[in-house]
Amino acid sequence: MARYNAMEEQFEEITLLGKPALFTSIRLERDSVPKGLYLYEVRGDDDGCGDPVQIARGILVNHFGSIITREPIKLPPDGYLDIEWEKDWNFAGGDCRTVKEFQETYPPVKKKEKEQER
Repeated sequence: MARYNAMEEQFEEITLLGKPALFTSIRLERDSVPKGLYLYEVRGDDDGCGDPVQIARGILVNHFGSIITREPIKLPPDGYLDIEWEKDWNFAGGDCRTVKEFQETYPPVKKKEKEQER
């Protein structure tokens, strides 16, 4: 399976679970995704209708594509999150086409720093 450098690819900005994300139909090299962004793979439906139905850290069968988010997606204990494409996935996203544009438009979420004890 060929994997590609995320920093060299063109994406489609989507909305996933109400949050912005980048989507591509190819497999990406995990190491090419900058720190502060998160890579997941998407499974397509078994019927071949071309609908995204599941998100995981890695997908072998029915690979639909790859997504990059600025916040981690909470996966269930088995590692596979079922989604309803009509409700959870929206191709009518913004104008970001590269990882760099996505980072500029949606800076990574910073974790709250612990308050110092007095």
